[in-house]
Amino acid sequence: MFEHDETLEHRVERVRADRARALLAMQAVASVTGVPAAAMQSRRLLNREVRRARSLAWYLSHTEYGWPLYRVGAAFDRDRTTVAKACREVEDMRDDPALDGLLDRVGRGLAEITGQAEAA
Repeated sequence: MFEHDETLEHRVERVRADRARALLAMQAVASVTGVPAAAMQSRRLLNREVRRARSLAWYLSHTEYGWPLYRVGAAFDRDRTTVAKACREVEDMRDDPALDGLLDRVGRGLAEITGQAEAA
């Protein structure tokens, strides 16, 4: 899961940075959906709207940050298989031009904020 030569201190710092970026993705999705980031973090049974928003944040973390699914799962404290299923569902939803455009705009914003835009 992690590189073998990575020190524990480096791992802890990377996990902190990943969780900060995960929160950024949730805040970005919250700003366009109206679903609070705190609701997306809940472990309780969630309504469809909150589950969809959370899935969008996972998907954007995977696509915009270039994270493998296990890393998205770790950043959001969820299992990789749960994240994978949600990302497949979001990918299927991209057939809707409105959602596709929304994901493009939010993704560009995340890339700009995190400095990924220059790397692309």
